[in-house]
Amino acid sequence: MVTRLKHLPFKMSLLNKEKPIGLDFIIDKIQTKLYNKLSPKWNVDLDAYPRCYVLEDQDGIVTVEHYERNKEYSGNLIVSERNKFFFTAEDSQGKVNVTQFETKISIYFILDLKSIYPELKHRCDSEVLADVSSVLDSSAGVNRKYKIVTDYNEVFGPFFYEFDNIQPYYCFRIDLETLPYSINKIC
Repeated sequence: MVTRLKHLPFKMSLLNKEKPIGLDFIIDKIQTKLYNKLSPKWNVDLDAYPRCYVLEDQDGIVTVEHYERNKEYSGNLIVSERNKFFFTAEDSQGKVNVTQFETKISIYFILDLKSIYPELKHRCDSEVLADVSSVLDSSAGVNRKYKIVTDYNEVFGPFFYEFDNIQPYYCFRIDLETLPYSINKIC
């Protein structure tokens, strides 16, 4: 039984996983760095979610949701409210050697561009991508080669959503590969 919580109206901010290990430790480091660098630079309320989960209901609707507690989930994160980013990871983690694994992760961003760069008269998607890329390029635990998906029809793939990628919202996804990590302990 999956219970979904309603989105709360107050600032949620940095939602770290408690005592992350393995893949979640790598995601935690990237999540924290993105939040700590981008939130003050952009001067906006920014919700930063850890690894989230793909859920499918009995009607075949596929959503991405944050696990809250006690088998309760946040509800679909792919909505055009609040500035946010969240992670998903492939189901498969490939074994590299006796103690290490690797996988692919995706970071999804849903941002209100007018709140991030209110002084700019043009659509500031290039500035936002440069900001995010700068932080990722200095993050540990991931390959420096990654793909930025900006085609609105491809960003969310099979996931359910009900909004358009029009001003002021900008949605994009970054696909990257982890460096080898230990699956059972803090890296």
